[in-house]
Amino acid sequence: MHISEGVCPPPVLIGGFVVAGALTAFTLPALARASAPRVSVFTGAFFAASLLQFKFGPGSVHLSLLGLTGIVLGRAALPTILVGVSLQLFLFAQGGVTTLGLNVTTMGLGALVSAGVWRLGSAHSLARAALAAGLGTATALTLYALALLSAGEALRAVATASFVLHAPVLVIEIALTVVAVRFLARVQPALLDLLPPQRAEHAQPAAPPSTPAELAPEPAEEPAA
Repeated sequence: MHISEGVCPPPVLIGGFVVAGALTAFTLPALARASAPRVSVFTGAFFAASLLQFKFGPGSVHLSLLGLTGIVLGRAALPTILVGVSLQLFLFAQGGVTTLGLNVTTMGLGALVSAGVWRLGSAHSLARAALAAGLGTATALTLYALALLSAGEALRAVATASFVLHAPVLVIEIALTVVAVRFLARVQPALLDLLPPQRAEHAQPAAPPSTPAELAPEPAEEPAA
């Protein structure tokens, strides 16, 4: 789903940077509250999954794990995707400098959709995990196709064919997300918590332990003579 240089007109490219900047500003507070090891692991997972790609026209077809990233990281998924897409660009020349904002927007919004769908319920559900992964990936795919259509009739066939080519990818994304959520629910359910953890300052202070003097029995009174 990476869009290459020279495909979209300048207004679309500028709009991509504007939307990506706004979404980043909106989601950065969530990143500050997220667990650093968790963010690092899923940044690496997104980065590695997106490297397994197949070139097609001006774009590419590849796994992304947007659904799983959104489920586990919530709003913090978008800054994670920003880092991953930037690394892919500067290390492996995937996408382009002028399309960086557009690529972050298409994939980042997909992850945010997955995060929102997962948090509609209050308990772990494999069906909701599948729905979150499916809707999130479909959102990213739709935005990707619309970006290609902005180039005019020349890429209409490519945009239409991208839906067909991504159909098996969508199924694989859903299956991987369901398997991962099922596994995490058994071994590390805290990663799937729907409610934020209680802050330490909100915890009630524990009562001080009783001293030996308090536990010692009172001496019995001697009978009067």
